[in-house]
Amino acid sequence: MKQTFDITGMTCAACSARVEKAARSVPGVDDVAVNLLKNSMDVTFAGGAVAAGAAAVEAAVGKAGYGA
Repeated sequence: MKQTFDITGMTCAACSARVEKAARSVPGVDDVAVNLLKNSMDVTFAGGAVAAGAAAVEAAVGKAGYGA
């Protein structure tokens, strides 16, 4: 299952790399694609745990200093 997040606070490629790293650290995340120009991130989850996974991704991105 795939979900798109709006990301706030990214200003450079290093920012998008930090957001991607934070999202990939969440268990159950299969793939992450961050788009700096659109300030968005597409996350593909393993199985069907999207609701719990989405909250965990938002928390991980927030801990990294960005908004999701």
